Amino acid sequence: MRPRDGRGRVASLLTKPATWVVGVILVALGATFSSGLQSLFAGLLPDGWSEPGDGIKVVDVRRQPLSGRVLIPDPESAQFDDRADATSSVNDPEWEAEHEWYAAGYITWEVTLVGRHSDPVVITDLRPERTGPCTERLEAGTIVEDVPQGEGTKIELKAAIDAKVPQLISADDGTAYFDDGTVTLAKGETVVISIEATSQGPTCEWMLEADYVDHGKRETMTIKAPGDRPFAITGLIDDRPYGATWSVACKRAMTPEEVDAIGIPADC
Repeated sequence: MRPRDGRGRVASLLTKPATWVVGVILVALGATFSSGLQSLFAGLLPDGWSEPGDGIKVVDVRRQPLSGRVLIPDPESAQFDDRADATSSVNDPEWEAEHEWYAAGYITWEVTLVGRHSDPVVITDLRPERTGPCTERLEAGTIVEDVPQGEGTKIELKAAIDAKVPQLISADDGTAYFDDGTVTLAKGETVVISIEATSQGPTCEWMLEADYVDHGKRETMTIKAPGDRPFAITGLIDDRPYGATWSVACKRAMTPEEVDAIGIPADC
């Protein structure tokens, strides 16, 4: 006797092996189609769209050329061919990453950041954080003079790293930049943040800590100097010369006696 309702017809179909085979094929096709759609949509979404905390990428961290003096404590690291080689080296991120050196008195760092997400990422704070207590000023080593010059339009900030609580202030008006301001980065948008760091005497090592909002969640990232090292600065000696000085006035390293003397040596 034939089944009289729909439930009977379904029960009848399920007892046939061919029906089972067709069902398995349909399920497999459905899974494949669903997976294909997921891959298609994933390909249309921006890189990093589902990765909260990765909304900002550090593109570059480098010492701004001609932004102050560089002190090299180890004489072996200061073996340059001439002044051009000396200034080129201290402005090379690879050299900076491989050698111990300190800004002497002041330095300007340039940090380039880029946004990675389709929703804008908002930087709410950027602050210097010392890695430990400051120590005494370094008084021995080789100085490479690299005097400052003007730059183009950037977010220009300053920080006294040897202050009780270092903070970034605007170079324009001296106010704490992130007290009322933020930096917003859309996907692919870049910003260069210029930071002039100073020390009146102590030797300090420090990093930058950035707070930002990404996908509605608060995140923090750390920014370091080339070579994954802390930024480093020490006070500049004004009352006596260093062991050797690559001066802007001479193509070779000058001795303390030559630096003290009146006039430029004849072989410069």
